[in-house]
Amino acid sequence: MKVNSNNPSVELNAYLKQVRQTQAKGNESPAKPAPAANQEGGDKVVLSDKARQLQQASQAAKSEPDVDMKKVQQVKMEVEKGTYNVVGAQVATDMMRESFENNLILQKVNTKV
Repeated sequence: MKVNSNNPSVELNAYLKQVRQTQAKGNESPAKPAPAANQEGGDKVVLSDKARQLQQASQAAKSEPDVDMKKVQQVKMEVEKGTYNVVGAQVATDMMRESFENNLILQKVNTKV
């Protein structure tokens, strides 16, 4: 199910409605319930396997450093020595490749989540 809205509450309600309908039909649920901390009528969050995978990937990405300090030091030394050489065509190619890869990832996430 794909819901396009700027309101996360609307998206959540639409998703919950779909899950309830699927469960009512007797099909296997597409989502597994997370262990509830409060079993006495409290709120419960249900994440699909894909959502759980995305959450784990996000946490793994956050744990990695944003900057490769070894490479920074190497480039800094080359700049100071005057030996740092930028190849404009290679920079442009790398930028286009990264943009293309990001678009492919976003397409997969938008169509399969």
